[in-house]
Amino acid sequence: MTTAAHSARTTNLEGAARAAIAGGAPLALLIALDLPEYAAFAVFAGFTAIFGATEPYRQRAVTTGVAGLLQTLCMAAGVGVALAGSQLWLQAVGLVVVLVVAVCTLSVLRTIPAQPIFPVFAFVVSALVPVRPSDLPLVAAIILGSVVWAWLVAMSGLVLRRVFHPHAPHRFRPLSGRKHRTLAVLRTPALWETVALNVVGALVAGGVAESIPVLGHPYWAVIAVVSTLPALRQRHTVARAGQRVVGTVGGTVIAVGILLLEPSAWWIVVIAVVGQFFAEIFVARYYAVCLLFLTPLALAVSWLSVPEAPELLALDRIAQTVLGAVVSVGLLVVGRAVERRRGRPLGATSAIPTV
Repeated sequence: MTTAAHSARTTNLEGAARAAIAGGAPLALLIALDLPEYAAFAVFAGFTAIFGATEPYRQRAVTTGVAGLLQTLCMAAGVGVALAGSQLWLQAVGLVVVLVVAVCTLSVLRTIPAQPIFPVFAFVVSALVPVRPSDLPLVAAIILGSVVWAWLVAMSGLVLRRVFHPHAPHRFRPLSGRKHRTLAVLRTPALWETVALNVVGALVAGGVAESIPVLGHPYWAVIAVVSTLPALRQRHTVARAGQRVVGTVGGTVIAVGILLLEPSAWWIVVIAVVGQFFAEIFVARYYAVCLLFLTPLALAVSWLSVPEAPELLALDRIAQTVLGAVVSVGLLVVGRAVERRRGRPLGATSAIPTV
């Protein structure tokens, strides 16, 4: 008896559905409770379900749990900075700490995604959300509840597989092998070179963006850098930075067109769910296409939490993304020169297994 071949199409749909549900359900609940100003916390907590998507479930439980804890701590740090007045020096110190912890944690876990984009995103936005001390119990409940929900969604496939896999095995994607993890990676020069690249890139991009008075949202330049710089065991390419710019410009045009229509909060929920779903489908092979969906999601949720003129959001998003990409490519050029001088890749070593 032959078994039907597994369809690669179901692989994307399975992971995309989990990501959309993990972030969409808490966001919808906040809208139903008339609490749109806390939307960002629910969305960032929902990103927990993205981590460890192809891992065996026993290992995935650890990966997703650690990722959820990381997202929680980064949002808590951001809220702390916000309560302290969001001073620039405090944001910079917090950003460095988040980058060091996130890069080290994700490198040890060997997880996908490997870049620290989601922890950094959670911190920088949380540091700017206006939160009062009296709001802390509610914010904590939203963050913790959303993270637990995302963990449960990430693990839901275990039950579904036990019930339906015997009857339709080809409908489920094959899981990857168990990853070997070791804390020894923390003692390798390659890891700390990766940390240094991210810290330098983020601080340079953020500093330059902050110094341009006509532009707002300097954290978008930071996000552009950390999302295009290589993770441990990866190589830096100009192509990814270019895809980041092209996808962001296209996604921003789409987002502005939507926001000019002044959609209701429930339409923002739809945009977030659809954006997350299709971003997960395209992220692995078509990064620029992924950003056509991810950028409207980010701008819509930002607009929901802190309403602004869509045109200004678009200008800031595009300009800061280009700035971040330029900084990333600049680091690539410097890195290549260092590699040629010493004869081995920057941020990579033969002592560490490749992904």
